[in-house]
Amino acid sequence: MTGWADYMPQELLDAFSAETGVAVEYIGYDTTEAAIAALAQGVVYDLMVVSYQFIPDLVSNGAIVPINYANIPNARNLSANFRDLAFDPGNRYSVVYQWGATGLLIRTDLLDRPIMRWSDLWDPALDGKILLWPIPRDTVSVLLKSLGFSINTTNPVHLATALERAPDFARRLGWVEEGVDSAAQDLVSGEYAVALGWAYDALDAQRQSDHIAYITPGEGTILWVDSFVIPAVSAQQALAEQFIDFFLRLDISALVTNELAIATANEVSWPLVKPEFRNSEVIFPSLATLQRAELELPLDPITQAMYDNI
Repeated sequence: MTGWADYMPQELLDAFSAETGVAVEYIGYDTTEAAIAALAQGVVYDLMVVSYQFIPDLVSNGAIVPINYANIPNARNLSANFRDLAFDPGNRYSVVYQWGATGLLIRTDLLDRPIMRWSDLWDPALDGKILLWPIPRDTVSVLLKSLGFSINTTNPVHLATALERAPDFARRLGWVEEGVDSAAQDLVSGEYAVALGWAYDALDAQRQSDHIAYITPGEGTILWVDSFVIPAVSAQQALAEQFIDFFLRLDISALVTNELAIATANEVSWPLVKPEFRNSEVIFPSLATLQRAELELPLDPITQAMYDNI
């Protein structure tokens, strides 16, 4: 199985192996693009955790197979909010693993004025002090948001503006190093004052420093969803589905959230989540935050090429 590095608790893998007698090798990746490229080059995975926006292409390319829900009775535990989503109508090919919102981590003691919006990233005082992850679509989304555009814009004027401004933006950025699983250390050290991050980054950083705030910018946040998919090359589809069903048990889904500080879509498990996590709007964003949020949608080939240029 493959997924983001440090994204699958060893306790879960050990529990599955103890129950089934099947050893699970979890191979961590740094980007979904890298895992999909490895799959295309012949690497065999029996199960993958991928970012949702890649699922339509995986389906159209025949790289993943439909899921047999007869083997996943615990799918009934998923919240209705995470069924029949636009990137996989009817959930034919994917089952949501974890989800959350994207925000900004701020070193409040290093700034002369608060940061409240994506557009504040253009403040000259932040030159060289902004840290992003080397994830192509997320980087373009941050740039588009900072310019006041939708992360899914197909407007050629918006995209031309973003392309024109991209070099200036890039010169002001630093990048999380490969193999690093949290932006916390670069904020705690003071090397950067602002970092793109998620709930686990925020909690990790705040455990180490009293000077770190987490905000969802006023223009609206970017939602993310990671899902299980089963590659067509797998000879173990039923076993992969058994693993998904195991994950969707109440205690196991709660274990993952309690271990990773990332929201689960298994709403039946929420009473087993630590109260401080269950009641945290950093981990489980408020309805108001969700109503102003966007998902990164699949792009048509022409628009995708423009995003790639940016």
